[in-house]
Amino acid sequence: MNDGLAETYCNCMEDVKRRLAVVNTVAKGKLSTGSELFDYEFVSVQIRKSLELVAFASMTANKKLYAEAHANFANHWKAKVMLEYLKHLHPGFYPQPIILDHVKELGGKHFKHFENVKDGFLTQEDFVTLYELCSEVLHTWNPFTNKVRHIDFKRSVAEWVQRIERLLKLHRMRFVDREEIWVVDMATSTDGKVHAFVATPRS
Repeated sequence: MNDGLAETYCNCMEDVKRRLAVVNTVAKGKLSTGSELFDYEFVSVQIRKSLELVAFASMTANKKLYAEAHANFANHWKAKVMLEYLKHLHPGFYPQPIILDHVKELGGKHFKHFENVKDGFLTQEDFVTLYELCSEVLHTWNPFTNKVRHIDFKRSVAEWVQRIERLLKLHRMRFVDREEIWVVDMATSTDGKVHAFVATPRS
């Protein structure tokens, strides 16, 4: 791949890794603003940006779609609407988490067989829930309200991060205009960095 698109995608995923690492540091109590509420607001920014990177990175293989997605993002700030819009542009935009099942040799060539991860990852429904929870936290509190300043993430921040990481650890990306796919490893054994490998699906 010499068009730089895979590199752009991997750079987006490296950004996700860095942001989630910071969130994990806060979740483990190793980094704090000194206020629990401020900590939640801080991690909300990092998680929301991570989700946006996941959603938009899939468009990098088609610059036109990427530009269109970004140009219309301001009109689709609600996660459910945003995902529907992205599906319209690219039905297979969402990463598919996979695991390597086995490798077989045929005719002197090695073929890798992957299975889809069944559970424990951030689904598209989870994406909507988490994105909107993060968005709510980012709104300025009304100083005249009688409501208690309380943040409910439904799950622990650490669990949300685990679900995002399970989604991305090893995942498959499909594209609109090509048969090939990318198999993306978030921490390749050679250097620990994100790499995207071209693959051709076979039945």
